Amino acid sequence: MTDVQDQDLRERFAPAVLANELQLTADWGQPCLGYLLLVRPDPAATAAFSALQDRVLALEPGLLRQPGHALHSTVGFLVPVRREVAGDKDEIWARNGGRWVAAVESARSTSRGPFRLRYRRLVATDAAIIAVAEAPNPVTGLRRALEPALGLPWPLAKGPLVHVSLFRYGQPLGDPAGLLRALAALEFTIETEVSELLAVRETTFPCMEYEVLERL
Repeated sequence: MTDVQDQDLRERFAPAVLANELQLTADWGQPCLGYLLLVRPDPAATAAFSALQDRVLALEPGLLRQPGHALHSTVGFLVPVRREVAGDKDEIWARNGGRWVAAVESARSTSRGPFRLRYRRLVATDAAIIAVAEAPNPVTGLRRALEPALGLPWPLAKGPLVHVSLFRYGQPLGDPAGLLRALAALEFTIETEVSELLAVRETTFPCMEYEVLERL
């Protein structure tokens, strides 16, 4: 993602953030259920994200900090977490999970081996503070291949971004303008090597507890 695209993204969400019109996460740490395809940052990147979180939390102590073990980038929602679906989610997975995993294996068959993601910008959206991966990247390509192959009755992803959510909002911001200025001024580069895709059953939001079903 270019600096111009980053700026466009910031400008899109800035009015809501400045007005404190935020999506407060009332279900933080609460039971949930969904089936996801995700990637985890490697240990060095996890440590770097944690150090970045420390800097942001010093500005806004009321933010909800994503724990290190729960940091991830969602590739796709195989069965969505925060959405009602027609039928029992576990039964949906039992009927379709094997076929979906096979589709993921087929989609990634042309790019076996680890790949890298690079994060250089923080963006405050109305729902979270996120580290955005540079694009294009292998995850965006994998999503494009998976969408027709999976044939899901819901969107595979919420949008085109590949990102790691570092914080969510539990209360209004104390100084939204100051936070936006600080995030725009932060300079960093965090790279992570991705060696596996995880198909998981998430049971505590947001991905604080989950069961790994498949390692691809």
